[in-house]
Amino acid sequence: MKIITTTIEVTPGPGFALQNITHLVTNFVESNHIHEGQVTVFFKHTTGSIFIGEHESGIIADIEKALEAIAPSNGTYLHHRRELDFNGSAHVRAAFMPTSVVIPIHEGSLVIGTHQEIMVTTGQPEELARYIVLQVMGE
Repeated sequence: MKIITTTIEVTPGPGFALQNITHLVTNFVESNHIHEGQVTVFFKHTTGSIFIGEHESGIIADIEKALEAIAPSNGTYLHHRRELDFNGSAHVRAAFMPTSVVIPIHEGSLVIGTHQEIMVTTGQPEELARYIVLQVMGE
């Protein structure tokens, strides 16, 4: 069994940002010639998440609206008292969402549904590079 790990960098925009990374994960699995196994996708920060969903404009807007209701971007957060950064909203939102997903691989392909895509979301007030760890295990 092979275990291969890499880190990819993404730079979603400032504020609410959602980026489809399915193609990056697919390329990683295919380039490492894994026929059967699984891949873990892990978001290496406390201000965002990884999840599987449909990358469709209406759903994206609905997710943004729901997250804004949970933790308004212009809200008052005790985290801001440190005066180091002002991303309390992003931290609270991330607490309600997963930081990783595990996806089966069968016959060399990700086992995901027709409309399922791997997405990263962040809520940083500024545009920052973010790192995602991909680890594939299998044969």
